[in-house]
Amino acid sequence: MKKLTATYRYLPLFILLVSFSVSSQTFCLNSTSTYDREALIAPYRNLDYTGYSFCVKIYVHVVRRTDSTGGQSPTDVNEILAKLDSAFNPYQIYFDWDNTIDYINDTSKYIAPNGTIWFENPHDDGVDIYLFDDNEALLPLLSTGGGDTNSAPERSEFYTFGYYLDENNNEQSIAKSYALAHEMGHVLFLWHTHHGTDGQPNANDPNLCPEYPSGSNSTTCGDYVTDTPADPNMSTEGVDKITCEWLGAVNSPFDPDEHNIMSYSYVGCLEYFTFQQSRRMKNAMASTYLQDLSNYSTATNPCLPPPTPLNYFPNSANQELNLDLTDKPVANYSYMLYDSTGIVVASGESQNVLETIDTSTLTEGIYFLHFYENGLLTIKQIIVDH
Repeated sequence: MKKLTATYRYLPLFILLVSFSVSSQTFCLNSTSTYDREALIAPYRNLDYTGYSFCVKIYVHVVRRTDSTGGQSPTDVNEILAKLDSAFNPYQIYFDWDNTIDYINDTSKYIAPNGTIWFENPHDDGVDIYLFDDNEALLPLLSTGGGDTNSAPERSEFYTFGYYLDENNNEQSIAKSYALAHEMGHVLFLWHTHHGTDGQPNANDPNLCPEYPSGSNSTTCGDYVTDTPADPNMSTEGVDKITCEWLGAVNSPFDPDEHNIMSYSYVGCLEYFTFQQSRRMKNAMASTYLQDLSNYSTATNPCLPPPTPLNYFPNSANQELNLDLTDKPVANYSYMLYDSTGIVVASGESQNVLETIDTSTLTEGIYFLHFYENGLLTIKQIIVDH
């Protein structure tokens, strides 16, 4: 397949280690396991939940030193989760976080990110995200950064740590990059775009096979996603940090997507998922054990509480129409008042206060109030009678 342009639970063994080094190479360690998640999703590959919005529950843990220093600040956490949202929200996949941070104060864990973190306050009804420090001088072999995913029917979790070097050799946070979305993608059943490439370990998939450069076997091999081009594993030659061009392109039949979040491209080049990747994630959330961690609906964002009824008075309106928004969450709300011919006769925005619309100059008759909350439209018929 040709590449797209950017438009926009618990096992004793972990599944995947992703690490990003100074030379822009990506390294992966796959453990062997009896757990085969591909067998779980295979019967549901042809389903289509793309018309639904999904909400995934998440828990956030921040690893600090024993004296409570170091680690990601609350401001950092909000920036990190905003990056996660920017990767998934375009495909109507949202995250439900209760704004609580679980601090793990343990210097021994702080300086050595590894799978022992899975035992720290895990949950079985959501995805646990463990955030280590960006710039701490970690163990000598972990001088840069990466992520590690543990995903199974009993529990789903991942962590990120350290930094990567940009084109100017400045340190950039792994947690604030799309490497975080990469790890979440694994939790939601996405493989690497080079999954199945010759020489790659089993990766818990007994049907592992490489995708042809033509993409003709993309439904049965590779990452099982048809709109991600065949990928020979870009980390072998690396990706140019400035142009985001794969350095192995000369005389190669492959044309991998250096911007796909699930690739082993340079971290600073990662930008997006594809439509079919979002479809696979939604199929997994609707059909596998991920049902315990997520829910879906036709709502614009099912993570948000359903809107409270719109309180408006009087009706019929004489001199004014009042919108009592005081019981609604703090937000900006917009409204438009149409006459019976579809002409807008009044409009505005309001916070969660008592908003008054002047109807004194309107002709008597029937009007229609359009009120917007979290992208949802409520329409009410209003009578103006002087």
